[in-house]
Amino acid sequence: MKVSVYTRQKNDAGQWRYRKVKLGRGHRTSTVSGPFYLRFSTDGRKIWEPAGDSLEAATEAAEIRHHALEAKARGLTVAELDTISNAGRVPIKTACEAFLKLKAGKAKKTLTAYRLHLGEFQEAIGSRVRFMDAINADTMRRYRDWMAQKGLSPKTQHTRLLTVTFLLKKNGFKNPLAWDEFPVFEVETAVPYSPDELKKLFAAMDAEEKLRYRFFLGSGLREAEVTYCAWPDLDLSKGTVTVRPKADVGFTPKSHESRTVPLPASLTEELKARKKSPPHPRWLFVNDISQPEKHFLRKLKRIALRAGLNCGHCTAEVTKLTRQEKRARGKAIEKAFDAAKTQEQLQALGKQIEEIRTAKRTVTCKTDPVCQHFILHRFRKSCATRWMEAGVPVRSIQAWLGHKDLETTMNYLGTGDMHAPQTRAKVDAAFVD
Repeated sequence: MKVSVYTRQKNDAGQWRYRKVKLGRGHRTSTVSGPFYLRFSTDGRKIWEPAGDSLEAATEAAEIRHHALEAKARGLTVAELDTISNAGRVPIKTACEAFLKLKAGKAKKTLTAYRLHLGEFQEAIGSRVRFMDAINADTMRRYRDWMAQKGLSPKTQHTRLLTVTFLLKKNGFKNPLAWDEFPVFEVETAVPYSPDELKKLFAAMDAEEKLRYRFFLGSGLREAEVTYCAWPDLDLSKGTVTVRPKADVGFTPKSHESRTVPLPASLTEELKARKKSPPHPRWLFVNDISQPEKHFLRKLKRIALRAGLNCGHCTAEVTKLTRQEKRARGKAIEKAFDAAKTQEQLQALGKQIEEIRTAKRTVTCKTDPVCQHFILHRFRKSCATRWMEAGVPVRSIQAWLGHKDLETTMNYLGTGDMHAPQTRAKVDAAFVD
């Protein structure tokens, strides 16, 4: 019941000959081209069956054909053979659905990422691997190579492979891919904002912006933690802020752990003044429609541009039309839809809508707020570095940042300014004879 994959090539005499494709580890198939054919025996006859121009599709067709032949030999339907052969085995699709249900309590962004990663994993491996116990190193390599062909960065590939290892672990299987085969990427070193950068940033802010970003700098909280920071989270008599879940808005702290962080006295005093006339009875920072502010990053980049701090080298793809232009085009298309009389006219208008939605243009941070050097996480790193330079024990910093392991915390700690007077004094003191 063996099913083999063949390709057809001309020999030196110009005659067509079938050549068996050697598959599996150690066999290079990147240079093999189609069309491909399957060869197998049934009812005592040799059969040649076309299998298309894709080796991957041909290999998958061979496995399906083998499965069908095995069922026939045992006097069963394919469905019946599946039931007998796979009793007790967990289908990958079922395992993914169960995993996502288990992670339903995670932050919305995290759950969306898991859903994306597992969906891509199933797409990459196709229907050849259907059960959890069939996932092996080759399966993981196939997903890794699929991501590389899609142009995903090594860091992104690494993260998505980790999601699959979490899925395997939840189902009682070890990661089959050696760690040295995972994509390698450079770990970002801590780059806190320099005193000069902070001075120029805050000089370009209005009073509300100054308080918002001083809160990021003084607390070391993550973006979502600041977004959903509420007045009851603050103990202004003790100068602390507590990160805790807000079930009604779907906010859960990372790792599901609440923590309390000390605030500097100057920031505490500013918050006391704000509380006398708060912009919202519950939320610390809100937008124009009194909802929790969710665009801190976008607004920070605008401030950096306004302050003249952009490097001038970063580029980004943005929507081709401005919001106003989109609105004007949309109104014109609405009128055209009302006047459209034929299916062709409606299709043309639909195409215009898609073009408006997907059209992109490339901009530079010389003129637009897209500089990659100005991110909210740098406030978090700046805060951690200041704590370290002030002599706060690293274990305390780890707890305040909400890290599970110390290694992660060490990545957040900058080396400080070696030319700062206090640093030079410490260096000199270390070598006093």
